[in-house]
Amino acid sequence: MKFEQLEKEIRLLVSQNKLREAINRLNDFFTEDADLDDITIQSSNYYSVLEKEIRGTADALEVELVLNKLRSNILQLLRSKKEYIRYKEQTFGETSHSDNTDTEEIKVFFSVGSPHNDEQQVYINELVEYFKSNGIKLETLKNWNDNDPILPIINELKESNGCFVLALERYFVSEGTEKRGSDQESKILDKSFTSPWLHIEAAIARSLDLPLIIFKDRSLKNEGLIHDDKEEWGIVRIDEGNLNEILEYPVKNFILSWINQVRRFNKNKQGS
Repeated sequence: MKFEQLEKEIRLLVSQNKLREAINRLNDFFTEDADLDDITIQSSNYYSVLEKEIRGTADALEVELVLNKLRSNILQLLRSKKEYIRYKEQTFGETSHSDNTDTEEIKVFFSVGSPHNDEQQVYINELVEYFKSNGIKLETLKNWNDNDPILPIINELKESNGCFVLALERYFVSEGTEKRGSDQESKILDKSFTSPWLHIEAAIARSLDLPLIIFKDRSLKNEGLIHDDKEEWGIVRIDEGNLNEILEYPVKNFILSWINQVRRFNKNKQGS
């Protein structure tokens, strides 16, 4: 069944007040989709209130309010899914292939600071596995030169087909001062900062015209290249405590778009 047909059926069922059937159809079409969780919970609330009305412990107005909210959210879900499908088709064409059809993984430079807590380690591990399943091998810097630290970064990036920057918290300032002693002096309160090396590696990757994407944790202060306004740098705001974001719209779309850029870059490089 195509989405257009599903949409017509769901709208008809909603208009007929056959909400249980509508939700079942949505669950069948969008298998194991987290977006349906709220609908399921609201459905449960509705039938619970309905039972209370039968027992005389809830009035008709309360039932109608819950019912209208459930109807509205089902239709909102349809609009959201329709927008997502349209966006995906505009970005990737009629179909997008997330499964890796090549036996060899494509090497990408992984710009990330060393994790200092379990949450960061788990996020990094899961991210590496996710990209591996899509044929992308994230590799961090293997060599280091204290006398010339930039050179190994350049060499590693030149051998890569893209750059993935994961900006997580490295420093936390509970109370500090910016531009101390000047007219522009301001307080820094409860702000997180990432490693400065990520700015350097992102800049070098951009100068080499590599496909670049930057995951910026929402807790980080905007600065340098890792800034919410730098959309042309491929900035994607994430929450390191919510790994499921990489499987959901819109983060998943940014990832798939970047993966396609990496594959095209690798193909062109091999053909040159």
